[in-house]
Amino acid sequence: MSNHNQEAPTFLNQYLNGEVLAEEIDDFIDVWHEDPHAQEIYEFLGMTEEEYSLWLRDPDMLPHIARARREGLPLAVVVRTSLESLPIAARAADAAKVRRLIKWLESTGKLD
Repeated sequence: MSNHNQEAPTFLNQYLNGEVLAEEIDDFIDVWHEDPHAQEIYEFLGMTEEEYSLWLRDPDMLPHIARARREGLPLAVVVRTSLESLPIAARAADAAKVRRLIKWLESTGKLD
């Protein structure tokens, strides 16, 4: 990944293409740590700051990040739709996760 003339595809591009699994992001992060000054980690991973912020709060949101990219939807809309579609029992079981996602939506100013 150090050859700047022929940049390697980012983690997110490879994930979107089904070339890597979600848990392989750790390998990309390890590579970034070898040369962290080349670019911001979110750029290295192929994410926006917003996507990376959400992923940091909840790594399980990676499929939602991918969906937003694939469908050209705002990330906050995908997250909000995901929260609204959770059955009440699932919301109770994942209360901490739901709180993190609501806090993220609030921090982005996208929670009415």
